[in-house]
Amino acid sequence: MSSEYEQYRDKIIEYLKTIGGKGADTTTNIGKAVGLKRRDASKTLAQMEQEGIILATGVTAGVAGYKLK
Repeated sequence: MSSEYEQYRDKIIEYLKTIGGKGADTTTNIGKAVGLKRRDASKTLAQMEQEGIILATGVTAGVAGYKLK
């Protein structure tokens, strides 16, 4: 059985694949898309970044975004 992290990781990957343009979105939008609270989304995204799955993008108005590596 996969862990909760793995389930959300897979949902986030699928969501980020659907984004046009630069393929990046904010923590809040990613969390909403996969059903996570912002804090839980931040933790999951940080772990994914540490594992090299995603990259942090530039900060606009104090808000960081993420995209697939």
